[in-house]
Amino acid sequence: MQKRLITAVIAALLLLSGTIFGLASWANKELERIVSGQFNAQQLVLARKIARNVAEDFALLDAALVNFSRQQGHDPQNHASIQETYRFLKNRGVLGVGTYRNTPEASVDVYTSQGWTTLAELGISPPLDTLPPTGLESTTQSVLSRTQFLETGSLQGHWIMTMTLTFPPDSNHPDAKDGYLFILDAQAIARKSAEGVRSGKTGYAWVIDHNAYFMYHVEEDFDGQDSITIRQARNPAISYQRINDLVRHRLLRGEEGTDWYISGWHGEVIREMRKLFAFSPVILSRENGQPAHTWSVGLAAPDTEVFGLIQPVVIRQWLIIGLFFVVVTTAFAGFLFIALRWSETLKKEVEKKTQHLQRSETSLRQERDKVRQSMERLLETQEKLMISERFAAIGEAAAHLSHEIKNPLLLMAGFAQQVLRSLPKDDSRREKLDIVVSEAKRLEKLLVDVRDFTRPPRPQHSTTQINEVVRNVAEIFQEQCESQNVQFRLELDSGLPVCLVDPNHIKQVLINLAKNAVEAMSEGGKVTISTAHGPDTIQVSVQDTGPGMSPEVVKRLFHPFFSTKPKGTGLGLAISFKLVQDHGGEIKVRSQVGCGARFDVYIPLKPPQDPSNVPPKVHPSLDAQSCEVIKKK
Repeated sequence: MQKRLITAVIAALLLLSGTIFGLASWANKELERIVSGQFNAQQLVLARKIARNVAEDFALLDAALVNFSRQQGHDPQNHASIQETYRFLKNRGVLGVGTYRNTPEASVDVYTSQGWTTLAELGISPPLDTLPPTGLESTTQSVLSRTQFLETGSLQGHWIMTMTLTFPPDSNHPDAKDGYLFILDAQAIARKSAEGVRSGKTGYAWVIDHNAYFMYHVEEDFDGQDSITIRQARNPAISYQRINDLVRHRLLRGEEGTDWYISGWHGEVIREMRKLFAFSPVILSRENGQPAHTWSVGLAAPDTEVFGLIQPVVIRQWLIIGLFFVVVTTAFAGFLFIALRWSETLKKEVEKKTQHLQRSETSLRQERDKVRQSMERLLETQEKLMISERFAAIGEAAAHLSHEIKNPLLLMAGFAQQVLRSLPKDDSRREKLDIVVSEAKRLEKLLVDVRDFTRPPRPQHSTTQINEVVRNVAEIFQEQCESQNVQFRLELDSGLPVCLVDPNHIKQVLINLAKNAVEAMSEGGKVTISTAHGPDTIQVSVQDTGPGMSPEVVKRLFHPFFSTKPKGTGLGLAISFKLVQDHGGEIKVRSQVGCGARFDVYIPLKPPQDPSNVPPKVHPSLDAQSCEVIKKK
């Protein structure tokens, strides 16, 4: 009672504790999810702001190019106006201002910080108008090129873009293609909007172009590098699959949203960490209503900064939970103490009241056991008597029938063989006579089995090593087992003592059991014969992996003339039982449908003075564990 009470209280306490801690953990995760979502939403607002600033800077330059074209009119050689425009715009990311006549290849004059020059001297390769109009805030037809890294010329090492505006030809020059040109510093324009932006304490912004190259990054050695490969070079031990997939499939397609990725560093800290991420596109030109030239702005911050914001709340929450748990545990302990004290007092009272009943019950139980033992002995004696009388009646009838049938049967078989020898080989009657001879031989064998059952010879005891008898039986069935794909396995006790038995009788018993086992496995299987010994007996077990037997079959297994085989006589197991009985031993059967069968033969080391007719002990079924053991063997 006390153990059950303690177990129930502990189980209730554990259940309550698990529920409390589970709810607390769920609340923490939900709080982290909400705070992370809010933080990412704030990052997205910043990303949109940076993207809008970058787009506005390009729109401003687009408007400046239109205004510049109006000031120039159709006089591309107005150098004073070009120089003034350059000085005004150089702090907004303009590296050069110029004009061109006819085609860009023919004549392009550009004014830069180094004075007048040409595109070739700057390292820029025409054509310049390879993209659709910008589609920025202006309605002009200016064209903004993609980013280009200059490896030669006076602007070597710069990521530049060209913004061109072509005006329509006039009547004096119908074939002319005149226009105006801005050379833009792409990194300067990106840096102007993204530099200094912080998300949380240490989160930062970066800008990539249409090829995923960094136009701005808080770490200077990342500027101008391929964002897909530079991360791996920084920390090769980390997989950057998630951020690379986000860049390829979302950022470069002009999408906007929030997500997370795994990074290998942040600032001075080099280790694997999770970062919260927000991104927004900078659409620089459109074609057929779809983005044709797109940059993207990203903001990233380690999630530890976000969780640091809620850490005080989490600590207070766990302190409250811990205090609650201590209070609940103390209450449970007090309840358990009171309950145990009350239970102990009640137990003592009950013990006092039941002592008298226990003494009376002991006397009553002793008398009941005596009556039960007497009934069991009476039933056992009655069963032995019934089986002995049944065997005697069957034996007498079988002996009479065997005597009356044997002589006529021999005459019929003999006459049939004489007629068979006198017929030609191609005579159709030979088949019928072969059937008569075969059936006569079968009946003759049945008569022999009946004779052995009714008048078995008395055992001739001699010193015998049972293992040798088992090996002889295995040799007999070796060829048959190979033809039926049956494995015949011996597990013999090397320390088995010799015993006084009739080796021929024991061999016949084992042959009958092994024959039944092999014939039960027409599609193959395994037969195992094992030996073991106890203080007074030797055990020989024959086990198969066949289909097994139902409890109804097991109950009738040793009855004479009962057989499950179409042509069986039903005397093999009855004779085996009689031979083991004559040695003072017994046979036990264990079987279940689908689990095979096992016959255990127990033989005394010394023959009995007066062996009694004891019926076999039958176990009609196996438990699940025994069934599993038979399957494994």
